[in-house]
Amino acid sequence: MIIEFESYIKEKKLCNKKEKILITVSGGADSVVLLHLFIEAGYTITLAHCNFNLRGKESDEDEKFVNDLCDKYKITNHFISFNTQEYATKNKVSIEMAARELRYNWFNKLCEQHNYSKIATGHHLNDSIETIFINLARGTGVNGINGISPKNGNIIRPLLPFTRTQIEEFASTHSLLYRNDSSNESLVYMRNIIRHEIIPSLKKINPSFETTMKQNLDNISGAASIFNNQIQVAQKKIISSSNGTIKISIEKLLELKQINTYLFEFIAPYGFNINTVKNILLSIKKEPGRLFYSDTHKILIDRDFIIIEEKIVDSSNILIKNLDEFYSLPFNIKALEQNIEDYTLIKTNNVACLDADKVHFPLILRKWEDGDTFYPLGMNNRKKLSDFFIDQKIDRFQKNKTWILECNGDIIWIVGIRIDNRFKITDNTQKALQLTLL
Repeated sequence: MIIEFESYIKEKKLCNKKEKILITVSGGADSVVLLHLFIEAGYTITLAHCNFNLRGKESDEDEKFVNDLCDKYKITNHFISFNTQEYATKNKVSIEMAARELRYNWFNKLCEQHNYSKIATGHHLNDSIETIFINLARGTGVNGINGISPKNGNIIRPLLPFTRTQIEEFASTHSLLYRNDSSNESLVYMRNIIRHEIIPSLKKINPSFETTMKQNLDNISGAASIFNNQIQVAQKKIISSSNGTIKISIEKLLELKQINTYLFEFIAPYGFNINTVKNILLSIKKEPGRLFYSDTHKILIDRDFIIIEEKIVDSSNILIKNLDEFYSLPFNIKALEQNIEDYTLIKTNNVACLDADKVHFPLILRKWEDGDTFYPLGMNNRKKLSDFFIDQKIDRFQKNKTWILECNGDIIWIVGIRIDNRFKITDNTQKALQLTLL
């Protein structure tokens, strides 16, 4: 197994012996065998273990077991304990998603702090097969039946050629102790239903089911590579990206054949499923302005574009007590106060040139609200902010990200867009307050 392990690493170019590798070890058979193989192969490794506190005493015993492994092999290590249930509740995600986000956020942080180049996980062939069936049950495209990738960014999976049985037999042959996770037997989870009920039934039809699936995965991988090249060609023509905002040209999208397939591949990386594709195409024709949400992103059907952005948690109103506090905002604003004789007016949207004597602290920085009104620079009449946004062709995503600077209930500045006419610099201004959005 060690020969095939090293051969697979070289074939897929997963890592080399000059790199520092972070090995994720839960205490189960796969992660213990992964650790053993890396040690035998002579790699420079560090171990990482997460206690998700989901199985009471059992979770603590897993942690102790892995700690004993570190002592046995004299391996440098990192341990962490998470309140996974609290995180899941607070962020409105499943326990599985919460555990995934917590551990990978931590792994990546460790890589930054300690210069680990790769994160090695114990995913094996059976995990890859089960993932295919999970994706099929939920609805997927070509990449969803391609199984688990041997490499994804800095994450590597050197055990993918091996079955669960091979791994457990290797552990037995080499007298490697490991822990059994009781939650792997629970039929509450879809993966366990597939593992314990669906795949055993398929093995009755084809006793060599895992070998057949391994061949299928090789074939699908080649087809997926050709498919993804074509998707990338279309992306370059149809999709643009700026400051985290992705825009899909509706006009160019509708020129494609097999629109559903292309659109699914465009939006799937952001957590959207095949049902969203159908609803988006209906909304383009009948309901522009509609919003769609995944766990991590949101989609807006705009006039000319399908706009994708990451979901951002709304911030509370921020009190600004003096000029110095502009430097502690969610974004950078440089504040400068100057005598008018020494001041040169700057006419760009990201700079607010204000009459300092009309601006009274404390100020409030907040998101815009329905019913907000102001006097746009150059106008003597009040205008609804919602109407102003329409006139400026500002889409709903941009509106939702727009901040308002307020003084005594009056809007001073729609940040980065327009100041209020009442606060502009005039011939009577003695002191200028310049706010620059950096």
